Amino acid sequence: MFSKLITTLATVALSIGVTAGIASLALAEGTEGAQGDLARGAELFALCSQCHGANGGGDQVTLAPAIAGLPEWYVDAQLVKFKSGLRGLNAHDTGGLRMYPMSQWLRTEADQKAVAAYVASLPPVDPTPIPEFVGNATAGQGYYAVCSACHGPNGKGNQAMGAPPLVGLNDWYLYSAIQKFKAGIRGSIPGDTLGPVMMGMVATLPTDDAIRDVIAHIQALE
Repeated sequence: MFSKLITTLATVALSIGVTAGIASLALAEGTEGAQGDLARGAELFALCSQCHGANGGGDQVTLAPAIAGLPEWYVDAQLVKFKSGLRGLNAHDTGGLRMYPMSQWLRTEADQKAVAAYVASLPPVDPTPIPEFVGNATAGQGYYAVCSACHGPNGKGNQAMGAPPLVGLNDWYLYSAIQKFKAGIRGSIPGDTLGPVMMGMVATLPTDDAIRDVIAHIQALE
């Protein structure tokens, strides 16, 4: 049953990824060679830095994850989701509710892409482990088999599938994101094509300890 679920989720994710990849190629043809204006991105990032930090290293107090070095395509895609309301409008998503108005501040697509390019240019910041989220990396390896179908065995993500890198993310943020997907707080709004895939994947993590264990395995991949 477990192996069948992995195969099914991987098939769905691959189908979505191929469709997304085709759409991305079509978009790229019209914007070939376009690069975010890093100077403009740095200027706009001043507002983001109030929560995410000047180095993009994040801050648990403000529920702002580490974002430095995340792929430009992923940052841009998440800003689109926040601006459109696919993320950030659930009453139980405190961090998202903060991001939604922030995303509206980026009024043009050019500014949005400039910020995404600047974030991607920042050197990744090694997150500080939080004791309450420490798990068993060995036990988490088995659970990660499901995640690896999209995020890769090395946790570095797959743009074609819309799967971001997981290595380098805060353990507290990974725990929070998984809990949100499990509760339908994130990923359940119609139009979020990748959300249901994630909701299905996190459903294979039966307990809080299992969540901590798979996070421990992800942290060990670094």
